[in-house]
This record gives sequence, C-alpha cells and structure tokens, in this order.
Amino acid sequence: MSNWYAAFPGEEYRMRWQRAQQLMKDAGMDGLIVSSKENVVYFTGIETVGWDSKHRPLGVIIPAQGEPAVVLAETLMTVAELTCAVANRYPWGGWRYPDAPKDPIVGILQAVSDLGISSGSIGMEFGYGQRVGMSQDDLQLLLKGLSAASVVDASGLLWELRIIKTPREIAMMRKVCLDTCAAFQAGYEALHAGMTEMELMGVIFAEMCRLTNCRPSFLGIRSGKEKYPMINVMPFDKPIEQGDLVVIDGGATYRYYHCDMMRMVSMGEPTSEQKRFYECELEAQSAGVAAMRPGATAAEVCQAAIDVIDRRGFRRHAPNIERIGHGLGLDVHEPPSMALANQQLLRPGMILTSEPIFSDLPHYQIGNFAVEDVVLITETGHEVMTPLTKELLVISK
Repeated sequence: MSNWYAAFPGEEYRMRWQRAQQLMKDAGMDGLIVSSKENVVYFTGIETVGWDSKHRPLGVIIPAQGEPAVVLAETLMTVAELTCAVANRYPWGGWRYPDAPKDPIVGILQAVSDLGISSGSIGMEFGYGQRVGMSQDDLQLLLKGLSAASVVDASGLLWELRIIKTPREIAMMRKVCLDTCAAFQAGYEALHAGMTEMELMGVIFAEMCRLTNCRPSFLGIRSGKEKYPMINVMPFDKPIEQGDLVVIDGGATYRYYHCDMMRMVSMGEPTSEQKRFYECELEAQSAGVAAMRPGATAAEVCQAAIDVIDRRGFRRHAPNIERIGHGLGLDVHEPPSMALANQQLLRPGMILTSEPIFSDLPHYQIGNFAVEDVVLITETGHEVMTPLTKELLVISK
C-alpha cells in the first residue's frame, strides 16, 4: 500500500502473530490478550500519540487459530486504516459508531467471545518485565468477564517472541544506534566547563530528533562528586566543572525501537587514579562484549567482565556486581538479564548490552565508571552496533 505508514509492512506483523499462535499451541493456550504499548505495537504496528494517555486502553486478542482482533477507541479507527496490520477491528466509544460499546473492556470481552476463546486458556501480560496497559479497575472487570476461562501468565511466550529480532528489527536497531552515536558526538563538540547537565541533554536530544524525526528515549548524565554515587539519574540543572568525570547514558528511539549506550568524558586531564579506574572499566566492558556469541550463557558473559575486575584488584569497588547488561528493543530493558544467575543461552538475533558499572568505594571521590555498547548476536559471533569510540575523551575548553 502506498498509503501505509506503520514501521514495517503488514507481512512482518502477520509473521509475528503466526509465530505467537505456534507458541500458544505448544503451551496449550487458546488465546492471548495484550494491552501494553510495546506488545500492541509489536503485533499491530499502530501509530498513535494515545500511548501518553492512561484513559484509552487498546487490546489485541490473538486466538491460537485464525485472525486476531484489535479493540481500540473509535477515534483511532481511521488511524488504524493506515497503520494497523490487524484488519479485524472493534471500536469502542459509541459516538462515531453508535453500535459500539462505550467501554473498552466490554469491547475486549466481545472480541474474545467472537473469537471463540471465552472458556479456554488465555494468556496475559502478568509476569517478568510485562505490564497490563489498563487500570486495576479495568483489569478486575476484564478478569470477572473472563471467569469461564483459565487466565495464565504469557510473559514467557511474549519474551520468546521478542527476544529474537527479525531482520527488519535489526535494521531498525542499527539506525537508532548509529543516530545515537552521532548525537553523542554532537554533545561532545558542544560540551564546555560551565555548561549544565540539562543544557548538554538539550544538545544531544536536539540532534537525536533531527536525525530520527522521533522523540528520544532517555538521557542520564552524572558529573562530578555529587553524582559519582548515582546511577539511572536525570540530568540536573548543575554546571559541569573542570575536573569532573562525566557519564552520558541513554539513546534515541526510531519507530519505537530504543538505543541504550554509555560513554565517558573527562573535563580536563584525568588523574592517574581516574585513568587506572577507567582502564579497568573499559577492559571489563570489552571482555563482556567479546564473550557474546551463540551458545554462550548470559552468566558466562557476566563472569567474563567480573574476572577482569577481580584480576585488576577492583572487586572491593564492585562487591555486589552480579549483572552487567540486558536485552534491548521495543523496551529499554528486556530479557535476557546478563547476570551471574542466568544460564540462558545466547542465540543469533538477540540484541544485548554490556555495561559493568562501579565507583570508588566507599568515598565516591574518584569517579563513576560506566561504558555501554549495544551488541547483536550473529550466527558466527557478534556485531557491535554502537561503534562510537570508547576512548576517555578529554574536554579542555
């Protein structure tokens, strides 16, 4: 279709729900109901700013056999014509479509009934890393309406689908990672002493938007001794000063797909201790990347990074480290967790990160040390998708 605006052609989404149907049959499920942004987009492609509203839930119902259905606000029916790969659409609202129910839960239950799975085993987004995209009140109404069914957790099935990226998803991820690298480079070029963390974020976000024409995902910046103890922290309206080490953490999005990478900058020449810590961080992070290959376990990747930290005598600065990365895609954090306790095998098509993080304990005076790459597992090894230099960049201005 010349007037088709979803991220991928319709055949991509059909392939996804057909794979889901095979997994449902293997698991003894008669159907699947998903309502989170990530899963609805995964199965339908629908493009809407409505994800920012908590008042208009969408639902996709996939039976183990036959065509799926999507339940959506009637105001999205014309949007769905151009971006939703599921042709069986149930509107709710009752204004534009007088016969439509006024309530989305009624619409979902009607679709479940029409698909013949009201009394079967129905999977929902109950488990690890999943969220149901509706209020608790709506969820309780839905479960009451499904009282004749056996409602089970489908998180394992959903992650089994999403953990292996298709060729089109991989191409999307390559673009968003390269655009993120370019935006980080723009931030480097603009960075100077006295610039605030928020101003630096503005420069990087602006370049991400320019390159992708999509709004960015997130950006964390931690500079100076106040922030050396922190991770996952927003930029503050605080100046970046000479002598600070700066961690830049985040990524662009492109058509809902995320990048997540970290690089470090030194404001002025780093001290010998800062260099020593950084060398350990970089070697550990690179060891994690090098260990990523088909057949390796997540635990082996994590152990490869920790072995470097141990060998260099830095374990007292990372006494509790047990995870050094995660999966990436439609969510910023996806399985598999690159953790010591995770024996999951890596497979071609997985997209992962390597990011051991530590600070000088217990004083937090030397720095916060963190480098992160996005890595694709290939048939023969891996591909680093974030090729921006990992050298500790020195800013002298």
